[in-house]
Amino acid sequence: MTDTAERRPGFELFEQSRNDLLRHYLELQRQKLPPEVIDERLLAVADRLLEQSDTAAVMRGSTQLDPESRREFRASVRGLMGGGALVPLLERPDVENIHVLGHDTVILSLADGQRIMAPPLAASEEELVTMIRHLAATAGHTSRRFDAASPILDLRLSSGHRLFAVTAVAERTSMVIRRHRMLTASLDLLLQSGTVTAQMIPVLRAAVRPPDPANMLVVGGTGAGKTTLLRSLLSEVPQSDLIVTVEDTLELHLRSSGLHERTLALETRTANTEGTGEIAMYDLLRAALRMSPDRVIVGEVRGGEVMQLLQSMGIGVDGSLGTIHAGSTEAAINKILIYAQRSPDAPTPDSVLREIAEVLHLLVYIKKLPDGRRAITSIREVTGYADGEVLTNEVFAPGPDGAAVYTRPFKPGGEALARLQAAGFDPAMLGAPLQPAGVTQQLPTVAAPHPQAPPPPGYRQPHGQSHYPQRPAAPAQGQPQPRPAHPNGAVPARPPQSPVPPRQPRTGT
Repeated sequence: MTDTAERRPGFELFEQSRNDLLRHYLELQRQKLPPEVIDERLLAVADRLLEQSDTAAVMRGSTQLDPESRREFRASVRGLMGGGALVPLLERPDVENIHVLGHDTVILSLADGQRIMAPPLAASEEELVTMIRHLAATAGHTSRRFDAASPILDLRLSSGHRLFAVTAVAERTSMVIRRHRMLTASLDLLLQSGTVTAQMIPVLRAAVRPPDPANMLVVGGTGAGKTTLLRSLLSEVPQSDLIVTVEDTLELHLRSSGLHERTLALETRTANTEGTGEIAMYDLLRAALRMSPDRVIVGEVRGGEVMQLLQSMGIGVDGSLGTIHAGSTEAAINKILIYAQRSPDAPTPDSVLREIAEVLHLLVYIKKLPDGRRAITSIREVTGYADGEVLTNEVFAPGPDGAAVYTRPFKPGGEALARLQAAGFDPAMLGAPLQPAGVTQQLPTVAAPHPQAPPPPGYRQPHGQSHYPQRPAAPAQGQPQPRPAHPNGAVPARPPQSPVPPRQPRTGT
């Protein structure tokens, strides 16, 4: 919608009547009338406003509204009711996402993976824009603009769902609503849905419980279920703890959903029309550390604020959690390193890796499997730092059906295990590690050296796994260069060389 269109008589009348129309609309909603009745009665109010406008124009001796202006006014009124048209879709328990591609195309993404068409929410592009502008002004935690000057909108609806819309810079005005179906979440509910297994629950519960909760990141792609898993973990936190959440758009809803009463939720703010007033994630995290929280929760790490999160973990705010987009628990460490370079603090890569190894304890990966089920497929502990590398150990790895199974014990004497045991966790509860088909050993298998002999080149203690390929030590004079071990134990192919030295027999498996 252009600025010229906004100044047309029909739109001007709508702006003048907006408060009166909104008051009638809210009153009709409070009466819990059917949508078609609300539509009929509000349009009747609109017709009366049009008659009053015509009467006033005659008395002033000015021109009455032409048919096009009257149509624009009625379209704007219907756009005001558009938020109500979303209610039946948001109340459907099987709907996950609502895609509105122009005024005439509505697609529903269902929990079972299907995508179906739904009736249009608006009769025209103008009506759709008016509906979104109304939501932007009244339905979010803070009022936001949506017009040609601010064509991108990202906000949380009063229902708790996330709305993203775009106009002017897109071919057609479009909107996507991500619906959170599990505002009341718990690990027991995730067990029923198959997201976690009974074997994982003691680990996850102990990780967030006192006296020494672990610092943890939930890793996964878009729509994998990271927020639901994070909310479920936080349901295990004692109610006496003060939690400060920092989000770009509020999604956790810990207090409003009853999961945790002592929660202070912070949300970013976009700049105003003069380009000032922006409050970024980095700023909110710095503020959060001054509030003496027991735990700091970052809804989604996207940039330089990761350094503030690591700092909060390092200054004694144990049990801090967050989510991050990455393709695996291993890749998450690379993502942290990349995001840290965007921080105003400008840390060196080595200092970031050292801080990760020191303050981060667990990485949990969740993904949406081909059958539509969401499941945790990996739980990895951070075991230390050596030779410029973060060392990790994948305790739970993907099993035959995609869900994670226990494949490797926690590092004896490691920080993660110590914190779990302080909360009552007993490693014996997990039983013996499994090696299911399709799961390869994560650590390179190298024969241990003889007690009196020096260790062979590239030998590493088997308690941890390096996140980065280990650079082998220089070979002895006259000995061939050993090939580096691949993280999954496989041996990478040797690039062509000339001449090719004779291959030495390998020890171990």
